[in-house]
Amino acid sequence: MSYDYQQTHENILKSARKHFKRNGFRNASIRTICKDAGVTNGAFYAHFSSKEELFGCIVRPCIEGLLNLYSSEKEQFFDIKCSEDIIEAFKKSYSSYEKAISYICGHKEEFLLLLDSGEGSGYECFLNTLINEETENTLKFLTVSKKFISKKENISENIARLGASFLIMTIFNGLRNDQTADEIVKETSVVSEYCIAGYRHTLGI
Repeated sequence: MSYDYQQTHENILKSARKHFKRNGFRNASIRTICKDAGVTNGAFYAHFSSKEELFGCIVRPCIEGLLNLYSSEKEQFFDIKCSEDIIEAFKKSYSSYEKAISYICGHKEEFLLLLDSGEGSGYECFLNTLINEETENTLKFLTVSKKFISKKENISENIARLGASFLIMTIFNGLRNDQTADEIVKETSVVSEYCIAGYRHTLGI
C-alpha cells in the first residue's frame, strides 16, 4: 500500500470523524467530508463504497471489541449449586463491567459517535443490541439457576431487560456526561447493588 493511498485514507477518516460529530451521520455529506480532507469524490470511492461503510470503518472495530470482551466474561458465572451462588454470580458478573467500562472510556470518541451521531446509519440501534445481549445472558443464567429460585413464575424477559437497561444506560450516560472511568465504575456498582436487591426480592433468592 502506497504512502499516498494511506495518507488519503487517514485524511478522509479524520475529516469524517469531525463532520459526523458536528452534523450526525444523516446530515454529513460525502462532498463536504472530501472537501475538508482535500480529496476528490472520485478518490473517496477508491477507499469507501458509501458513507455507511465510512462510518462503519470508524465505529465497527470498537463495537466488535466490546461485544467480544462482553461475551468472554459471561460464561464463567454459570456454575450454580445453591441460591447464594446466584447472588455471588450476579456480584461477580457486575464487577466484570469494570473491564468493559475501561474499554468504552478508552474509545470514548467512537462510542460518542455511535450514541449521538449514528441516527440514520446501520448502527443506530447499538444500545439496543447491547441491552438485548445482556437480557439474553441474564435469562440464560436465570434458567440455569431456576431450581434454586423460589418465585420461578417471576422469571421473565421484561425483568431481565429492566436490569440490563438500567446498567447499560448508567454506563453510557456517564460517558455522555464526561465522567471518568472510575466515576462510572462507582456509579455502576451502586446500580448493581440495586439490581441484585431487586432480583432477591422479585425472584425469592
